[in-house]
Amino acid sequence: MNGKIKFLGILGILIAFTACQEKDSPKTAAKTQCPAAAQYPADADGEYDPMANLAAVPCGNIRLWGSAMPKSFNMWEDYNSFSAGLMNLMFEPLVSLHTTEDRPVGILADRWEISADSMTFTFHLDPRAKWSDGKSITAEDVQFYYDVIMNPKNLTPIFKVGLSRFSRPEIVDSLTIAITAKDVHWANFWEAAGLVAFPKHIWKDADFNQIRYKFPVVEGPYKISDFREDRYVELSRNADWWGYHKKWNHGKYNFEKIRYRFMEDRTKALEAFKKGDLDAYAVYTSSIWMKQTDFDAVKKGWAVKQRIFNREPIGFQGMAMNLRREKFQDVRVRKALSYLMNRKLMNEKYMYDQYFLLNSYYPDLWESHENPKALNYPFDMDQARKLFAEAGYVPGAKGMLEKEGKPFTISFITASEDMRHLTLYQEALQKAGIQVSIEQISQSTLRKRLDEADFDMYWIAWGSSRLNDPEASWSSATANDPGTNNVTGLQDAIVDSLVKLQKTEFDLKKRQEILRALDLRLTEIVPYVLMWQCDFHRILYWNRFGMPQNVYAKFGREDESIPIYWWLSTEKSEALNAAMDAGKELPIESADVRYQEVKNAE
Repeated sequence: MNGKIKFLGILGILIAFTACQEKDSPKTAAKTQCPAAAQYPADADGEYDPMANLAAVPCGNIRLWGSAMPKSFNMWEDYNSFSAGLMNLMFEPLVSLHTTEDRPVGILADRWEISADSMTFTFHLDPRAKWSDGKSITAEDVQFYYDVIMNPKNLTPIFKVGLSRFSRPEIVDSLTIAITAKDVHWANFWEAAGLVAFPKHIWKDADFNQIRYKFPVVEGPYKISDFREDRYVELSRNADWWGYHKKWNHGKYNFEKIRYRFMEDRTKALEAFKKGDLDAYAVYTSSIWMKQTDFDAVKKGWAVKQRIFNREPIGFQGMAMNLRREKFQDVRVRKALSYLMNRKLMNEKYMYDQYFLLNSYYPDLWESHENPKALNYPFDMDQARKLFAEAGYVPGAKGMLEKEGKPFTISFITASEDMRHLTLYQEALQKAGIQVSIEQISQSTLRKRLDEADFDMYWIAWGSSRLNDPEASWSSATANDPGTNNVTGLQDAIVDSLVKLQKTEFDLKKRQEILRALDLRLTEIVPYVLMWQCDFHRILYWNRFGMPQNVYAKFGREDESIPIYWWLSTEKSEALNAAMDAGKELPIESADVRYQEVKNAE
C-alpha cells in the first residue's frame, strides 16, 4: 500500500472495458434490463464511501484489456500492476486509507487500537467477515498471511521488506490480532493495516509459489469464474458478499462479470474499441490521443472523449543513472547529461505539448508541480560541454570525449518498441562526443538486468502515494539490495538523515516539509535525468455507463475507478442504441472533467 511504490516502467499497462459480450457490437450491446435499484442488507452499517454513487445498480458485464497475460495472477509471488488490480478485487486489507480524507477506514477490521508508544497495533475483525465458501475469517488467517509472506521459501521479496519491521502477529482471540513493530516509524500503522487474510484452511499445505491462476476461495466481492490462457480471465460478482453489510461498499462493484482480455498490442485494442468490441479505452500515448481519437462515433456523441483531472498522486519519470558505476559518480557529469536532453522539443514533437517538464521528484508537494528552488534543465549543449570539461573529459583524436584515455560511453537498456525519444537523446549525446548504444531486450531480461544493477541508464516511471515513504527509494541501506527500488544506487548522507528524520514524524504536514527538503537535495545531486509528467487522464468510452460525479475517484485512475464505481445504465444504453440505429447524434459530453469535492452520502 503506502510503503510500496508502484513500478510503472515505460510500457505501463493499458486498460479498456466493455459491458457487452464478446461478439456484441455497439448496436446490440448492453440490452440487459437492470433492476430499478440495488438491494443491500437491511442491517448494513457504517459510513458511505463519498466516491460511490448510491444510484448505481449492479447489472451487466464489463471486459478489461489486460495487455499481455502475466506469468502469474498472484501479485505477492509476482508483483505487477495487472495482477495487483485483480487481487484487490478478491482480497482486502484490514484497514485502508479513506478515499477522500487522510484517515483510516475499516475494511476487514471494524475497529483497532494503537498502543501509547505507537509500537503495537491491535485489530478486531468484523465478525460478519466470511470466505467465499462460507467459513468465517479469523485472526489465524491474518497471522497465516504473515507466515506465508515471511517464509524464506516463498518468492515474496518486496512484501517481506515492510513486514520485516514487525514481530510475528499474536492471536489475542479468534477475531483479534496484535502486531508489534521493532522500531518506531510513522508508516508502521499503515503497514500493519495492510495485512490481508489468506484462507489457511485451503492453502496450509500448498506451495504458495505455485498458486498462480487458481483462487477457489477468496474474501472480496469477486472471484475467478473462467480462465483461458492467453485469451481472458473472467471474474464473477458475489451478490452475497459479506462486505455489503458495510455501507462503505454500497454503490460499488456493480458489474456482474468482469472479463480481462489479453491483448498485447495497444493499437489493436484501440481498433477493437472503435469497432465496439471494447467499451472504454485509456489512452497513454499523446500521438494516439491527438491523431486517432476524433473518429465518427466521438463526433456524434456515441463515444465520449474526455480528460479527467483529479488528485491522483503524481510520481516522476526520468533516465535513471547507475551511480554504482564510476562514470556517473561526478555530479557534473549527471548535470551535463540533463542539459543534453531536449525535453521541450520532445514534448512538442512527440507529445503535442501535453506534458509539463519535471524539476522535482515529488511534484505534488509544489504549486504547479514545480520546485521553485530547483533548476529545470533547458537544452544547452555549451553548458553540457563546459561541465564535462570541468569533470576532466576532453575531446580525443576522433572528437569523442575521453578521460585519461578512456572514452565516455553510455548504453541504454529498453524493452520498448518506441525508440523516438531515445534516438533523439542519442543524437544529442553523440554530438557532444559521447559514444551511445541502445540495447533492446525482452521484458524478462530487462527485469533481471535491473534487479542485478547491470545497466548504465534506463528510462523508468514511478508512481506516487498519498503517504510517501522515501526510504525504499533513496536510503543508502537499500542501494545494493537485489531488485531494490533505489534503482540508481544512491548513497548520500544528507538524504539518509532526512529519511531518518521523517521516520518518527507522525504529523503529515511536517513530513511533507521534510520531503520538500529531501526533494531539494535530490535535485542538487541529480540521480535521474528528469523528464516530464502529466496531471490528467485520457479516456474514451461508449456512452452507456453511469458513473460518479467526477468520473474517476479523487485519487484513482481508470483501473481503480471504472470496475469499482461505474455501472451499466439501462437508460443510457437504450439511448445509445436508438441513436446508432437511427444514425442520430447524442449530446457531446464535456471534454474536460475537473475534480469537485463531494459530500458523504446521507
